[in-house]
Amino acid sequence: MELIKLPDRLESIVRFIKKGSNVIDVGTDHGYLPIYLAQTNHAKHIMASDVSGRSLETARRNASKYGLSDRIEFIEAPGLKGIYEEDVDTVIISGLGGETIAKIISGAPWTKRCETKLILQPQSKIEDLCEFLRTAGYAYIDADIVMDNAKYYVIICAQTGKCLSDMSPEIELYAVLAKKRSPLFNSFLDSLILKNQSTVMSLKTSGSKKYEAVHSKLNELLSLRKAYNIWQNP
Repeated sequence: MELIKLPDRLESIVRFIKKGSNVIDVGTDHGYLPIYLAQTNHAKHIMASDVSGRSLETARRNASKYGLSDRIEFIEAPGLKGIYEEDVDTVIISGLGGETIAKIISGAPWTKRCETKLILQPQSKIEDLCEFLRTAGYAYIDADIVMDNAKYYVIICAQTGKCLSDMSPEIELYAVLAKKRSPLFNSFLDSLILKNQSTVMSLKTSGSKKYEAVHSKLNELLSLRKAYNIWQNP
């Protein structure tokens, strides 16, 4: 049967999954990623979970259509509830907000104890997820950026570890992306700078208490821009 076509944002996740891993896709929705992993024999054991019974049933039907019902274990549960360290070595969470992803991980402390690889692709609130990861004792081991339907998606690969950077957690992540010299990084960084410049101006005129925090973030982004230009032209 023809190989299932993944959207770019999901295809980018596959590159972080070690062949032969025991994987769970949290919030699997239509189950496209687990189906792809089963079709390509990329993972040894594949679990697909979703809090929505309706979504999970759709994922089951899709797997059945590709003849893969016996290759994927479907679980109706919120987050990682009922999943333990002996079940998986790789946790994938995409398509959810950063705050929600942080909540899911905090509810599964075994992910830190057994050095589980976390592959995360937040839809929003990336700064909250970055802050949580550092505070909770996780460190970035890799990252990437992809564009899908005219939107940037950042993929964070994290594992238990100690952060040695004096940058804020979000800016540290962008520094990891900068050092990878992704062809998308320049435009991504420029979009962040423009967005924060606009926010700083609006907060300054309104007298909001958030002004200092956003202004500080803008300065960090501008410093990263200078550093990136040096890395590109040593």
